[in-house]
Amino acid sequence: MKALDKQITKGIGWTSFASFSNQGLRLLLKLILAKILLPEHYGLIGMANVVISFVALITELGMGAALIQKSKVNISDKDYNTAFWTNLGVSIVGFAIIIVAVGPFAAWFYDEAMLIKLIPVLALPIILDSFYLIPKVQLTRAMNFKPQAIREVISVVIAGVLSIYLALRGFGVWALAFNGIIASVTSILLYYFNVPWRPKFEFDKASFKSLFGFGGYVMGERIFSFFTSNIDYILIGKLIGSSALGVYTLAFILTDAFRKQFLNIISKVLYPAYATIQHDLVQLRTYFLGVIKINGIFLFPIMTFMCVMAQPLILYLFGDKWDDAVFPLRLLSLAVIVHVLGGTTTTIMRSMGKANLIMYLSIFTTLVITVPAISLGAYYGGINGVAIGVLVNKVLSYFVYQKYIFRELQLNIMQIVRQFFGLTIICLLIGFALYGVLMLPLTTLPVLCIALAVTLIMYGTYLWIFERQLLRSFQKLISRKPKSKKAKKDLINNL
Repeated sequence: MKALDKQITKGIGWTSFASFSNQGLRLLLKLILAKILLPEHYGLIGMANVVISFVALITELGMGAALIQKSKVNISDKDYNTAFWTNLGVSIVGFAIIIVAVGPFAAWFYDEAMLIKLIPVLALPIILDSFYLIPKVQLTRAMNFKPQAIREVISVVIAGVLSIYLALRGFGVWALAFNGIIASVTSILLYYFNVPWRPKFEFDKASFKSLFGFGGYVMGERIFSFFTSNIDYILIGKLIGSSALGVYTLAFILTDAFRKQFLNIISKVLYPAYATIQHDLVQLRTYFLGVIKINGIFLFPIMTFMCVMAQPLILYLFGDKWDDAVFPLRLLSLAVIVHVLGGTTTTIMRSMGKANLIMYLSIFTTLVITVPAISLGAYYGGINGVAIGVLVNKVLSYFVYQKYIFRELQLNIMQIVRQFFGLTIICLLIGFALYGVLMLPLTTLPVLCIALAVTLIMYGTYLWIFERQLLRSFQKLISRKPKSKKAKKDLINNL
């Protein structure tokens, strides 16, 4: 267990570095581009990404998750080659469908002719990303996250710099569109430069059946999770328009997308870790409770700050043209807090081999909770109504999923309450203090600076008094020496 603890801690460290660096760089990119571009540009990208993301989801077929979940003794090079060629072939077919059918349909559905030209460019990474799926899976199986972290940061920097250059040169929405292509091409070059695996012309039917047998359930769950996550984009784009969708996208980027990035750190590291202890209920329960605490420690204060300081934050960073994003930002911040309470529920259940149960739960919550809540919100309240619907959806879906995770891990509600009691109290106190800061007769920048200082002092004091053990864990993480390059290479080759 100690060896796994070290791998998890180290993995979280490097994945955190990648995710926070990427998120910071992408936020900086969005900040710069928001100053240059208009809400309509972000709205068009949001409309296009909804349909492209859906096709990309289907083309992956859950192969990556299936390869990671396989035990070391059951996986072979046939599995990797079969997954590679399957993914590449389906990606090419998916790209062709996007050009022939999806692009024209999206242009008709949203009444935006520009999408016919925009969507093929945004969809090209579907094919490109399939080229580095296997090297990425091998590094993940080895729980070797440092190379992935470095590659992700480099690709984001290169793509971001070139996107800003294109925006300054007057390319408008195309500055956002080419960002994905640049990032994908950079990632391919970086992954194949260091990872020794190369595809062979090999396809095994038995391997395909085995991988798709698990991956099919994963894909099914992800399809319904996709609709759960994107129904707000679909309805805003259809019922309200590209400008409103651009405003909502900004609020979403600052909250739920940030949440998704952070939880991806945990899920990316813990999925292979959970898979190695999938039959040990005590360890699974211990890790699950620890993970939801870590999620809360990092995300609760950030979302509290965004919820209370939404107006000065939006006005100072993005300007008056984004003022309509204030109310959605506040509600989406609360929605993230609710989501965090569930921790990595789907990750742990998938690692236990219960991908079918996750798929059925996703179908139920999407059809019974998500679609009605967000549809009613969009129809009656515009983007503000959608934000209310998202919050309602998060609350109701939480109770549905927790019923099953409690049963599988033999948990009770008091164990969850103990994890979050102190954290909830300090965040409420910070919230009240920040409301006081808002009342000060000062301009926007001083208010934001004082609010940030108050949050850091109050939360830092709480961590030092009540969560000192957590701080010590991070200190050990920083001081730990990495493994040699040869050891990492041997670990990958022995998969």
